[in-house]
Amino acid sequence: MQKFLKDDEVQDILLKAALFVTVLLLIVLLFTGCNNAKAVSIDASSSAIGAIAFDGNIGVFGSNTPGPSLIKVNVIGYLNKSGKEMNLTLTNTDTSETQALQISDNGTFSFPDVLDPGTNFTITLGTYTGGQNCTLTGDSGQAGLVAASKIDCERNLAAFGTWFSGSVPVMNLYQVNQKTSAVVGTPMFFSTSAGVPMLDLVWSGSKYLAVWTATGGSIKARFLDIEQTAIGSDITVAGLVSTGSGAKISTLSAAYNANLDEFVVVFVEFGGSTAFPNLVRYIRIHSDGILIGTPTTIKSVDGTIGTTFGYSDVIWDGSKYVTAFEEHDNNTDDLPNNYVTVYRFTNGAATPVNQLFLSSGTGSTGAIFPVSSAGAAYPKFVKTSSDIWLFYNRSNMGITDNTIDSSLMEWRNLSGAPVQIRRDTVPNGCNPNGTGFQTYVPSPGNIGSRVLLGYDLRCTESGSSFFDVYHAPLNSTNGALGAVTNYSGSVLGLNFTLGSSTTCRTSRCYTSAGALGDGVYIFDPNFDGSTHTFFPIKISSPGNSVDFPVQTSIQ
Repeated sequence: MQKFLKDDEVQDILLKAALFVTVLLLIVLLFTGCNNAKAVSIDASSSAIGAIAFDGNIGVFGSNTPGPSLIKVNVIGYLNKSGKEMNLTLTNTDTSETQALQISDNGTFSFPDVLDPGTNFTITLGTYTGGQNCTLTGDSGQAGLVAASKIDCERNLAAFGTWFSGSVPVMNLYQVNQKTSAVVGTPMFFSTSAGVPMLDLVWSGSKYLAVWTATGGSIKARFLDIEQTAIGSDITVAGLVSTGSGAKISTLSAAYNANLDEFVVVFVEFGGSTAFPNLVRYIRIHSDGILIGTPTTIKSVDGTIGTTFGYSDVIWDGSKYVTAFEEHDNNTDDLPNNYVTVYRFTNGAATPVNQLFLSSGTGSTGAIFPVSSAGAAYPKFVKTSSDIWLFYNRSNMGITDNTIDSSLMEWRNLSGAPVQIRRDTVPNGCNPNGTGFQTYVPSPGNIGSRVLLGYDLRCTESGSSFFDVYHAPLNSTNGALGAVTNYSGSVLGLNFTLGSSTTCRTSRCYTSAGALGDGVYIFDPNFDGSTHTFFPIKISSPGNSVDFPVQTSIQ
């Protein structure tokens, strides 16, 4: 028996049998006592026992080394609206090998080839659809040891405004990268005008619509992609009904309707002669640029009466368009009055909603026509996640107490009575009593239910003018206006600023405004209205200055 046991061949058989039994016992242990064990590979250099490596939950045989990894990238806010995909390059810095990834939407994406655990890599952001700024974070690391990289994109600001070249107004549109505080490219020239042009700019989520009054009494429109490249040729939206020598398109406003994927333009025509009516009309434009029907009259007044229409705004409320416009009633059958008149429509005839008086006090009726500041409304809508707000100016005129000033008004959801939310009797030291005037020109922006109300406050006193830009947050629960900040003077550098327009993005709001004789600025108040340090950005050319009345529209 001893001889048998000492036989080398027999001992080899016994050793193999023992190892086999050991492996069987370990396999039983794996499947009965450790459901979290990870599979392992056994190569020629591994011992039978050392090859059985448990994960970190038990941790008795080896390390917690991850397997090969796909490098992932999270993309947020990207707008691939011009057919140009985002290009990324992954470099294995240990071997210098590269691999590419193209992205056309938001989400989480992986580079095609896996990297071994611990491999050093870098990611480079290449070209992508312009008109936006994309920032890459987490652009380097080791495979399996870092979280996914992140690319955060935001569309550039687009500002459409008027400059003056000598005495001739010119219109230009330009981009501002709000992340880098830099102007992108050069302004896009639109047109010159013999008179004071009116303009508006709308972003649909995929393209811009720029509309403006052109020389010759017509409205022009231009579609632009996100990179602010023109899509097709300019469109003639509408012309004049009147052939009177003084006829003109005096004001316009535009909006986008996502439900029907179309735009609408509301505009005012001054007939220029008692032989022709004064009109408020609208025209719908499909997103492909095709006009939907012909201009439809919202309201018409015979030219012999003398009633005219002024500034307007329009918005899609979710089921219909709502438009508000100034109506300066000089009808000879009663005393003159000034209103902000509100209508609703989708197609065909519009339905009147209300007329709100634009002047109050003992001097609010009587011979106050022509309008000047007494009937100026400058209506402006904003739609939050739960409400529609209409902001406008109302004049306060008292004969007995000799007060002449204005109130900033709000009307919520087109129901109930409008509410006064601001009244400055001596704004910035300007007393408008006597021969002066005071006017609010609102420009609201919103993020969800939060509203930041920007506004111009224009005041004159004995020939001196004070035109300033202000901001204040609006409480969307009770409609109250918060603390007001004046951005003119110390921020804009001049005390004669006007033509402001406000837009908001995911976390901030931005305002464009003109400073007389200086340029068009863009700045960003904090959402509580207080001063922020970003900007100013100033464009004074083409054209040599900004002059009165400047107009800007920012998207």
